[in-house]
Amino acid sequence: MNRERHDISPRLPRTDGMTVPEGYFDTFAASMMERLPQKQTATDTPRRRTLWMKVRPYAYMAAMFGGVWLMMWMFNDIAGTPSYKRMSDNPAIAKVLASDQVYQYYDSDVDEYDLLEEMYEDGYTPASFSIDDSYSQE
Repeated sequence: MNRERHDISPRLPRTDGMTVPEGYFDTFAASMMERLPQKQTATDTPRRRTLWMKVRPYAYMAAMFGGVWLMMWMFNDIAGTPSYKRMSDNPAIAKVLASDQVYQYYDSDVDEYDLLEEMYEDGYTPASFSIDDSYSQE
């Protein structure tokens, strides 16, 4: 069985069609420099920094944090979770703030170590605390 080769690549020229005139890259840099506009050099003294130039990074940073805060507020609003304008609007915090014990606690000089010791004596441990979410379910 005689197979004919149908490969046409040997019959095609070995160039890709992209050619450049002889010596083109020898003078390329010089001709490109001639075409570019002249760069103006600053011989003056550098400009003084204005107040805005000094404050600008801080203003941008404040705007960024404000944008992040608004974004988080908007996500919270879209998610439908309750956002309380004041602490007293939150039922759990309002209940605590309504008791006189909070104000008596801040009026007295209570040492944190003594408070923890008293809690351990009463049987409280960090594992025994749980968060009551009953106020958020309506």
